[in-house]
Amino acid sequence: MTVNAGTRRSGDSVVARKKTSKKWMGLATLALAPMVLLASPGVASAASQECLQNSENSSHDMAGNWSTDHQTQSVSVQQANNTWQDWIWRGPTFQCPWNVPSCSYAWQQSKTTGWQASVGLSIKIPIPKVGSFLDEITPSYTRSGSTTTSYTFTTNLSPGQFAQPIQVVQRRWTQGVYQGIYHSTGAKCLPSPSNPNGKAFEYTWSPNERWGSWATNLKVSDYGTYNVWK
Repeated sequence: MTVNAGTRRSGDSVVARKKTSKKWMGLATLALAPMVLLASPGVASAASQECLQNSENSSHDMAGNWSTDHQTQSVSVQQANNTWQDWIWRGPTFQCPWNVPSCSYAWQQSKTTGWQASVGLSIKIPIPKVGSFLDEITPSYTRSGSTTTSYTFTTNLSPGQFAQPIQVVQRRWTQGVYQGIYHSTGAKCLPSPSNPNGKAFEYTWSPNERWGSWATNLKVSDYGTYNVWK
């Protein structure tokens, strides 16, 4: 049995404004400290540029999320051919007596066990493209569920064999990259009125640029059965 521990992190966000439309926008920055900012009105620039401000007051590259005009996506690029079994629960053990021709065994109880859709998440990103927001755009990172099995079905045993009810999540190792990033032009723009002493910069969106990497073990299926051995 192999069980990998998951990793969970929280996301960061700021709010920004697209200069051409003067629309208030939010931005998930690649900064570690969460901070909410509002962008201020200013002079419109080229249509492809946005005036964005992050919690570090820096011009570091940024990922886009639901609150920006553009969103960073996760793209799968490689996966294992085979799946592996993550045993999320094991019940009591029953042994068929040696002095009988055979046994038919059913546990006759119901069991519910929770699971995470993604376990063993690993993220590698180049500095300064760093931030806990990236965890949340990785496939199935925050999704969870449960398996319920009613062990009224039977398994046939030979004398001396053992049986144990188990619940399993079948997983597949998957690797991917992030696609889409905001690059600063270096030009300053008007900061948020809620943080007038902060710094804001104009950014351009690079939609097809791939960067960083992630790897995790994604849930393929879940079920309950008996483990039988001798």
